[in-house]
Amino acid sequence: MGTSYETMLVAADLPAVVDAVTATCRSAILVPVADERVAVIPREKSNGVAELPSFAAAISKRLRRPVLSSLVFDSDVIECFVYQDGQPVHRYLSDQDMTVEMFEDDDGQFKPVIDGVVYPADHPIPTGPLGDDATRFLPFVVGTPDLDRLTAALRGDINVERRQCLMAERQHWAIMEALGLPAAPLTVAYRHVDLRDFPTAVVIPMN
Repeated sequence: MGTSYETMLVAADLPAVVDAVTATCRSAILVPVADERVAVIPREKSNGVAELPSFAAAISKRLRRPVLSSLVFDSDVIECFVYQDGQPVHRYLSDQDMTVEMFEDDDGQFKPVIDGVVYPADHPIPTGPLGDDATRFLPFVVGTPDLDRLTAALRGDINVERRQCLMAERQHWAIMEALGLPAAPLTVAYRHVDLRDFPTAVVIPMN
């Protein structure tokens, strides 16, 4: 079974993020990772999902600062959204064909379902990354941007010879490091956090 987790990166200082998360009445672990950069590790609900979109939207709306949400699913795919003022303004998907489902119609034809839309059986299946524009991630970069490195990470060009064997969590780690950030608190599920690994963490309990 692969690795799955949900995290956020908030471009604001720790006290502001603490206040914003507390106001949502959601539980999370907050880890400062750089000046005005805070990792938010949301607590999963009983169904094992943290309902990240609504959480990220609420934080970005309250703070009026950029928020980067990240979902890694079953070591197969990374989906990121950039939020600003409560709205998603950019979507990144590491491998489009991993999210395509197949629908069998009444005639026994299998048709691709892409982002909830059913297409004809002969519709081409999209492959490769979506939204791999490194400039859209600039609000989260620490230090001097290295767009070549970030672009390579977004495209999975970490080890070209073994691209098909690249685990999503490894690629996500590379993306976070390309942003100039320590990747550990941004690539872990709440349920797997050992607070001894993050001595500066702040735990926001459920209200």
